[in-house]
Amino acid sequence: MAIPCLCSMAPRGLAPNTRLNNGSMALIVVQNTSRSEFIKHLKRYASVKNQFNFPFVETYAVQELKVQPRTKIGHETEENVYLHAISAEGNYPWNIDGDLMEGASEVHVRVHPQLINLYGVSIDELDDSKAMCSCL
Repeated sequence: MAIPCLCSMAPRGLAPNTRLNNGSMALIVVQNTSRSEFIKHLKRYASVKNQFNFPFVETYAVQELKVQPRTKIGHETEENVYLHAISAEGNYPWNIDGDLMEGASEVHVRVHPQLINLYGVSIDELDDSKAMCSCL
């Protein structure tokens, strides 16, 4: 999330500590937990309570991240061994809006500060500098 996403259903927003102009986004990591505990976390978004106050939820401010689907093989060891999920084996590593997607084994998300012009309340006025994206 790069914006707080305030709304009546989430009064604190999905990522309340984010700002439009600081060049970072919120990464919210939910570790292994039960379904009921995860639902408690999701329900907390609808209240003014801190939705991140759970031992299985971690938040980070990041400029970029890479996500790789992995399939665990073998037994638990100190150093877990993982094998990339391969679509040819019937694995669909990405679920995007409910659709199972075959695709690249890695997703790279990067913040590009000041790449687009934003208009609205509490948007700081900046120079008319042109930001460039060199990742495409």
